[in-house]
This record gives sequence, structure tokens and C-alpha cells, in this order.
Amino acid sequence: MSASLLRTFVALMVVLLPLAASAQGLRVVARVNDDAITDFDLSQRVIFAIRTTGLADSPDIRQRMAPQILRQMIDEKLQIQDAKRLGLKTSPAELDQRFTDIERAAGMGRGQFRQYLQSVGVPFEIATQQIDAQISWAKIVRRRVRPQVDVSEGEIDDALNRMRSNVGKTEARVAEIFVPVDRPELADEAKRSADRIIAQLRTGAPFAAVAQQFSQGATAQSGGELGWILPGTLDPALDAAVDKLPVRQFSEPIRSPAGYHILFVVDRRQFATARPDDIRLNLVQMTLPLPPDASAEETSRATTIAQKTMSSVRGCRDLFALAQQTKGATAGDLQGVRVGDLAANRQMYEELPRLNPGGTAGPFRVAEGVQIVALCGKVGGDGMPTRDSISQQILIQKLEAAGRRYMRDLRRQATIDVKQP
Repeated sequence: MSASLLRTFVALMVVLLPLAASAQGLRVVARVNDDAITDFDLSQRVIFAIRTTGLADSPDIRQRMAPQILRQMIDEKLQIQDAKRLGLKTSPAELDQRFTDIERAAGMGRGQFRQYLQSVGVPFEIATQQIDAQISWAKIVRRRVRPQVDVSEGEIDDALNRMRSNVGKTEARVAEIFVPVDRPELADEAKRSADRIIAQLRTGAPFAAVAQQFSQGATAQSGGELGWILPGTLDPALDAAVDKLPVRQFSEPIRSPAGYHILFVVDRRQFATARPDDIRLNLVQMTLPLPPDASAEETSRATTIAQKTMSSVRGCRDLFALAQQTKGATAGDLQGVRVGDLAANRQMYEELPRLNPGGTAGPFRVAEGVQIVALCGKVGGDGMPTRDSISQQILIQKLEAAGRRYMRDLRRQATIDVKQP
């Protein structure tokens, strides 16, 4: 496997947990309720982490990495245990699909993921257990966390108002590595973990790979990517750090109420730059069906009917009534159509964005026949996100916070006995 392909794979895959070893005589380094993590499990995980992050292998590096890796292994044991308690079992089909997705995204052929693991000395079962943890956690979030999280219209309005006040300012694309602090007495250990991560980054380890290895935030699987962040979006301490960081640089550990954050600025750009292709159109279309091999006469006849229909349209709803009166015609809504996605039909791409709400355009020759399109409304294009996208962003942030609380409660309720790794 080439170095570039390996980096692609690392950017797509969170770190793989070791298989819970059953061999006799292995030393237990942690017990998580009824499950044990052995020194063999931990050493396998450390070896894999070193190879995927490109760090130089040494006893010192292994010793420094072990505490962070063990913490993540404990969390994933808790996630799998909780999923079993809730009856959320990962199916073989789900595991197989995830392996297929990894291979496709990394440009691998069928079965090459297993071969890659063998080449770096990692048992395939380790990947199976790690992916089981990922799928289990996603199911837990859907079952137990998502029903408790709502986004109100007022929250969307507030977010829009903040965004409008930032038009013309610079936004930053940010990634993070997050180390939680669940209890005040654990703050010092969390800070030591964050400092060890900084030491690894200073050796040149890729930020995304280290985030996958050690971040305990919801963005770990995507290499810590938080996306494009506007001033005033994050906790004030984090906001101030982002403002000062040069592009492609990482911060020192920053304390927030939730824990320690290491931030990395990937890029910067001006916020709300006009992007005409990002305009979203809400449309109603009426289609007069034609076979793919329709004659010129059939096409002309349908076009004439469509033109006559257009003269009677005063608004979007009219097309539904007219479709019922026109033999063979159908009508339907198209919500949130991005202008850039219309480029394949040049006539639509040029005419529809120019319409005022209530206006019609066409007839357009499409694969299904001849179409008339009415514009009901449009949003975006000024660089501002739609209400739906804002709602999704807020939902993700709230799910992240709720997920952290859920994990904190799992840790508090569990019996966890950690030995010196």
C-alpha cells in the first residue's frame, strides 16, 4: 500500500481497538465492569497507533501513548456493553457493509482491508471489535440521545442573526482533539493526556490521524473536523485561540467547561461570499409524458399544450389543478433544488434562477417528456446557509454535548479498575 493511500485510509478510519485476548497468563491492565483489557490488547493498539500516525517507534513513545489509548478502549468497552443492555446488536451485514465502505473510500479492492491489517501485524478481529463499537455507539445515540434533543425556530433565528452580523468577516475551518474532564479531580490527568498529545503532534504526526487515535469527541472519526466556524460560535476561550492561530498550526491545550481542546486551523475564507450556484429553489413541476423515441410531431403537440397551460398559471398551486385537467399530466413538488445541480439542463440552469416567486418557465424537454416549472421561492445565494442547514448544524452540536453527557454517566455508573499500563 502506498504512503498516500495509507494516509487516506487513516483519515477515514478511527483507530482500531484490540481484540479482547483470551489467552491464559496475560496481565489485566483494566477491568470495565465484567470485561478485561489485557496488556496484550493495549500493546497491539499502541503498535497500530504508532504505525498509522507515522511516529518513530520507541519504548518512550509507547509508554506515553498507552494512557490515552487505554482511556479510549475503556470508553468503547462501555459503549458495546450499553448497546448489549439495550438490545442493540450489530449484525454481520452491518459489519460487512462498513468494511466495504472502508475499502471503497480508501481505493482498495474487496478483501484488501484484511490484507492491509495483516501486513502491519494487526489481527482482523481487532477491526471487527472497533467497528462494532462505532456502530453500537451510533445506535445508542439514535435510541437514547436523539429523542431528547430538539432545535427550535427561535434557535435558528438567533443563529441567523449572529451569522448576518458576521457577513464579510473571516471564518475558519477548524479541527479539534478533545479530552473530556468528567470530574474536577480528573482535570490534572486530562491535562497530562493533552500534553502528551501535543508532544506527538510536535514530532510531525498528522493532526487528523492523532485526532482519530485520541480525540474523545464526536468528530474523531472525521479526523476532528468541526467544519467552518464563525467568530463567536465556540466557547470564548476556544474562539480567541482560533482567531490567533495561523493556518495549518495547532494550539496548546485549551480548557473549557467540558475538558481540554487542541485546535487546528485548516483554512480561512471570507464568510457569506455570494455563491449563485448555491441558491436553493422550491419548485412545482408539471410533466406531459413522452416516450424517449417520441416523434417531432408528438413533441410539438405536447409543447403546444404546455405553452397554453403556462398562460393560465398564476402561482405554484395552479400547476396541480391544471395537471388534473390535462390528460396524462402529472405534477409534483421539488424542494431545495440547488441551482448548480441544474447545469446538465442548460435552459433550466439559465431560466429558473431569474424567475420571481410565482413565475413559470419552460416548456423544457426532459427525459420524461415536456415540463413546465413554477418557482415558489428561493433561499441562499448570498452565502448565507438555509434554515434547514442551520438547524442541522445546531442539532449536531447539541447531539455532541448530549453524547458527552451520556458517556460521562456511563463512566460514573461503571465499575472501572485501571492498573498501571
